[in-house]
Amino acid sequence: MEIRELILDLVEHRSGSSVHKKARVSKRGDGFVRRVLFETTLAGVKFNPAVKDTYRRLKENGKPEKVARIVAARKLLIIAHAVYRLGQPY
Repeated sequence: MEIRELILDLVEHRSGSSVHKKARVSKRGDGFVRRVLFETTLAGVKFNPAVKDTYRRLKENGKPEKVARIVAARKLLIIAHAVYRLGQPY
């Protein structure tokens, strides 16, 4: 499985200026991997400084919980891919 197949993004529903629904996690990509990455952000926000800084910055800027967690999950995915690709410990 390649990193581009592990899509983690939000889908916003907007229609003109009157309809603004909450963003939801897109259904593209592998559901199991998406769920695992989303749940690991809880530990990542506590113990990983890079993820913690990203998450905290988004929350301070007023982003919703779901948006901040998706961005943190993408950050974890990018870190994990870099560790795998380079073959070096994190």
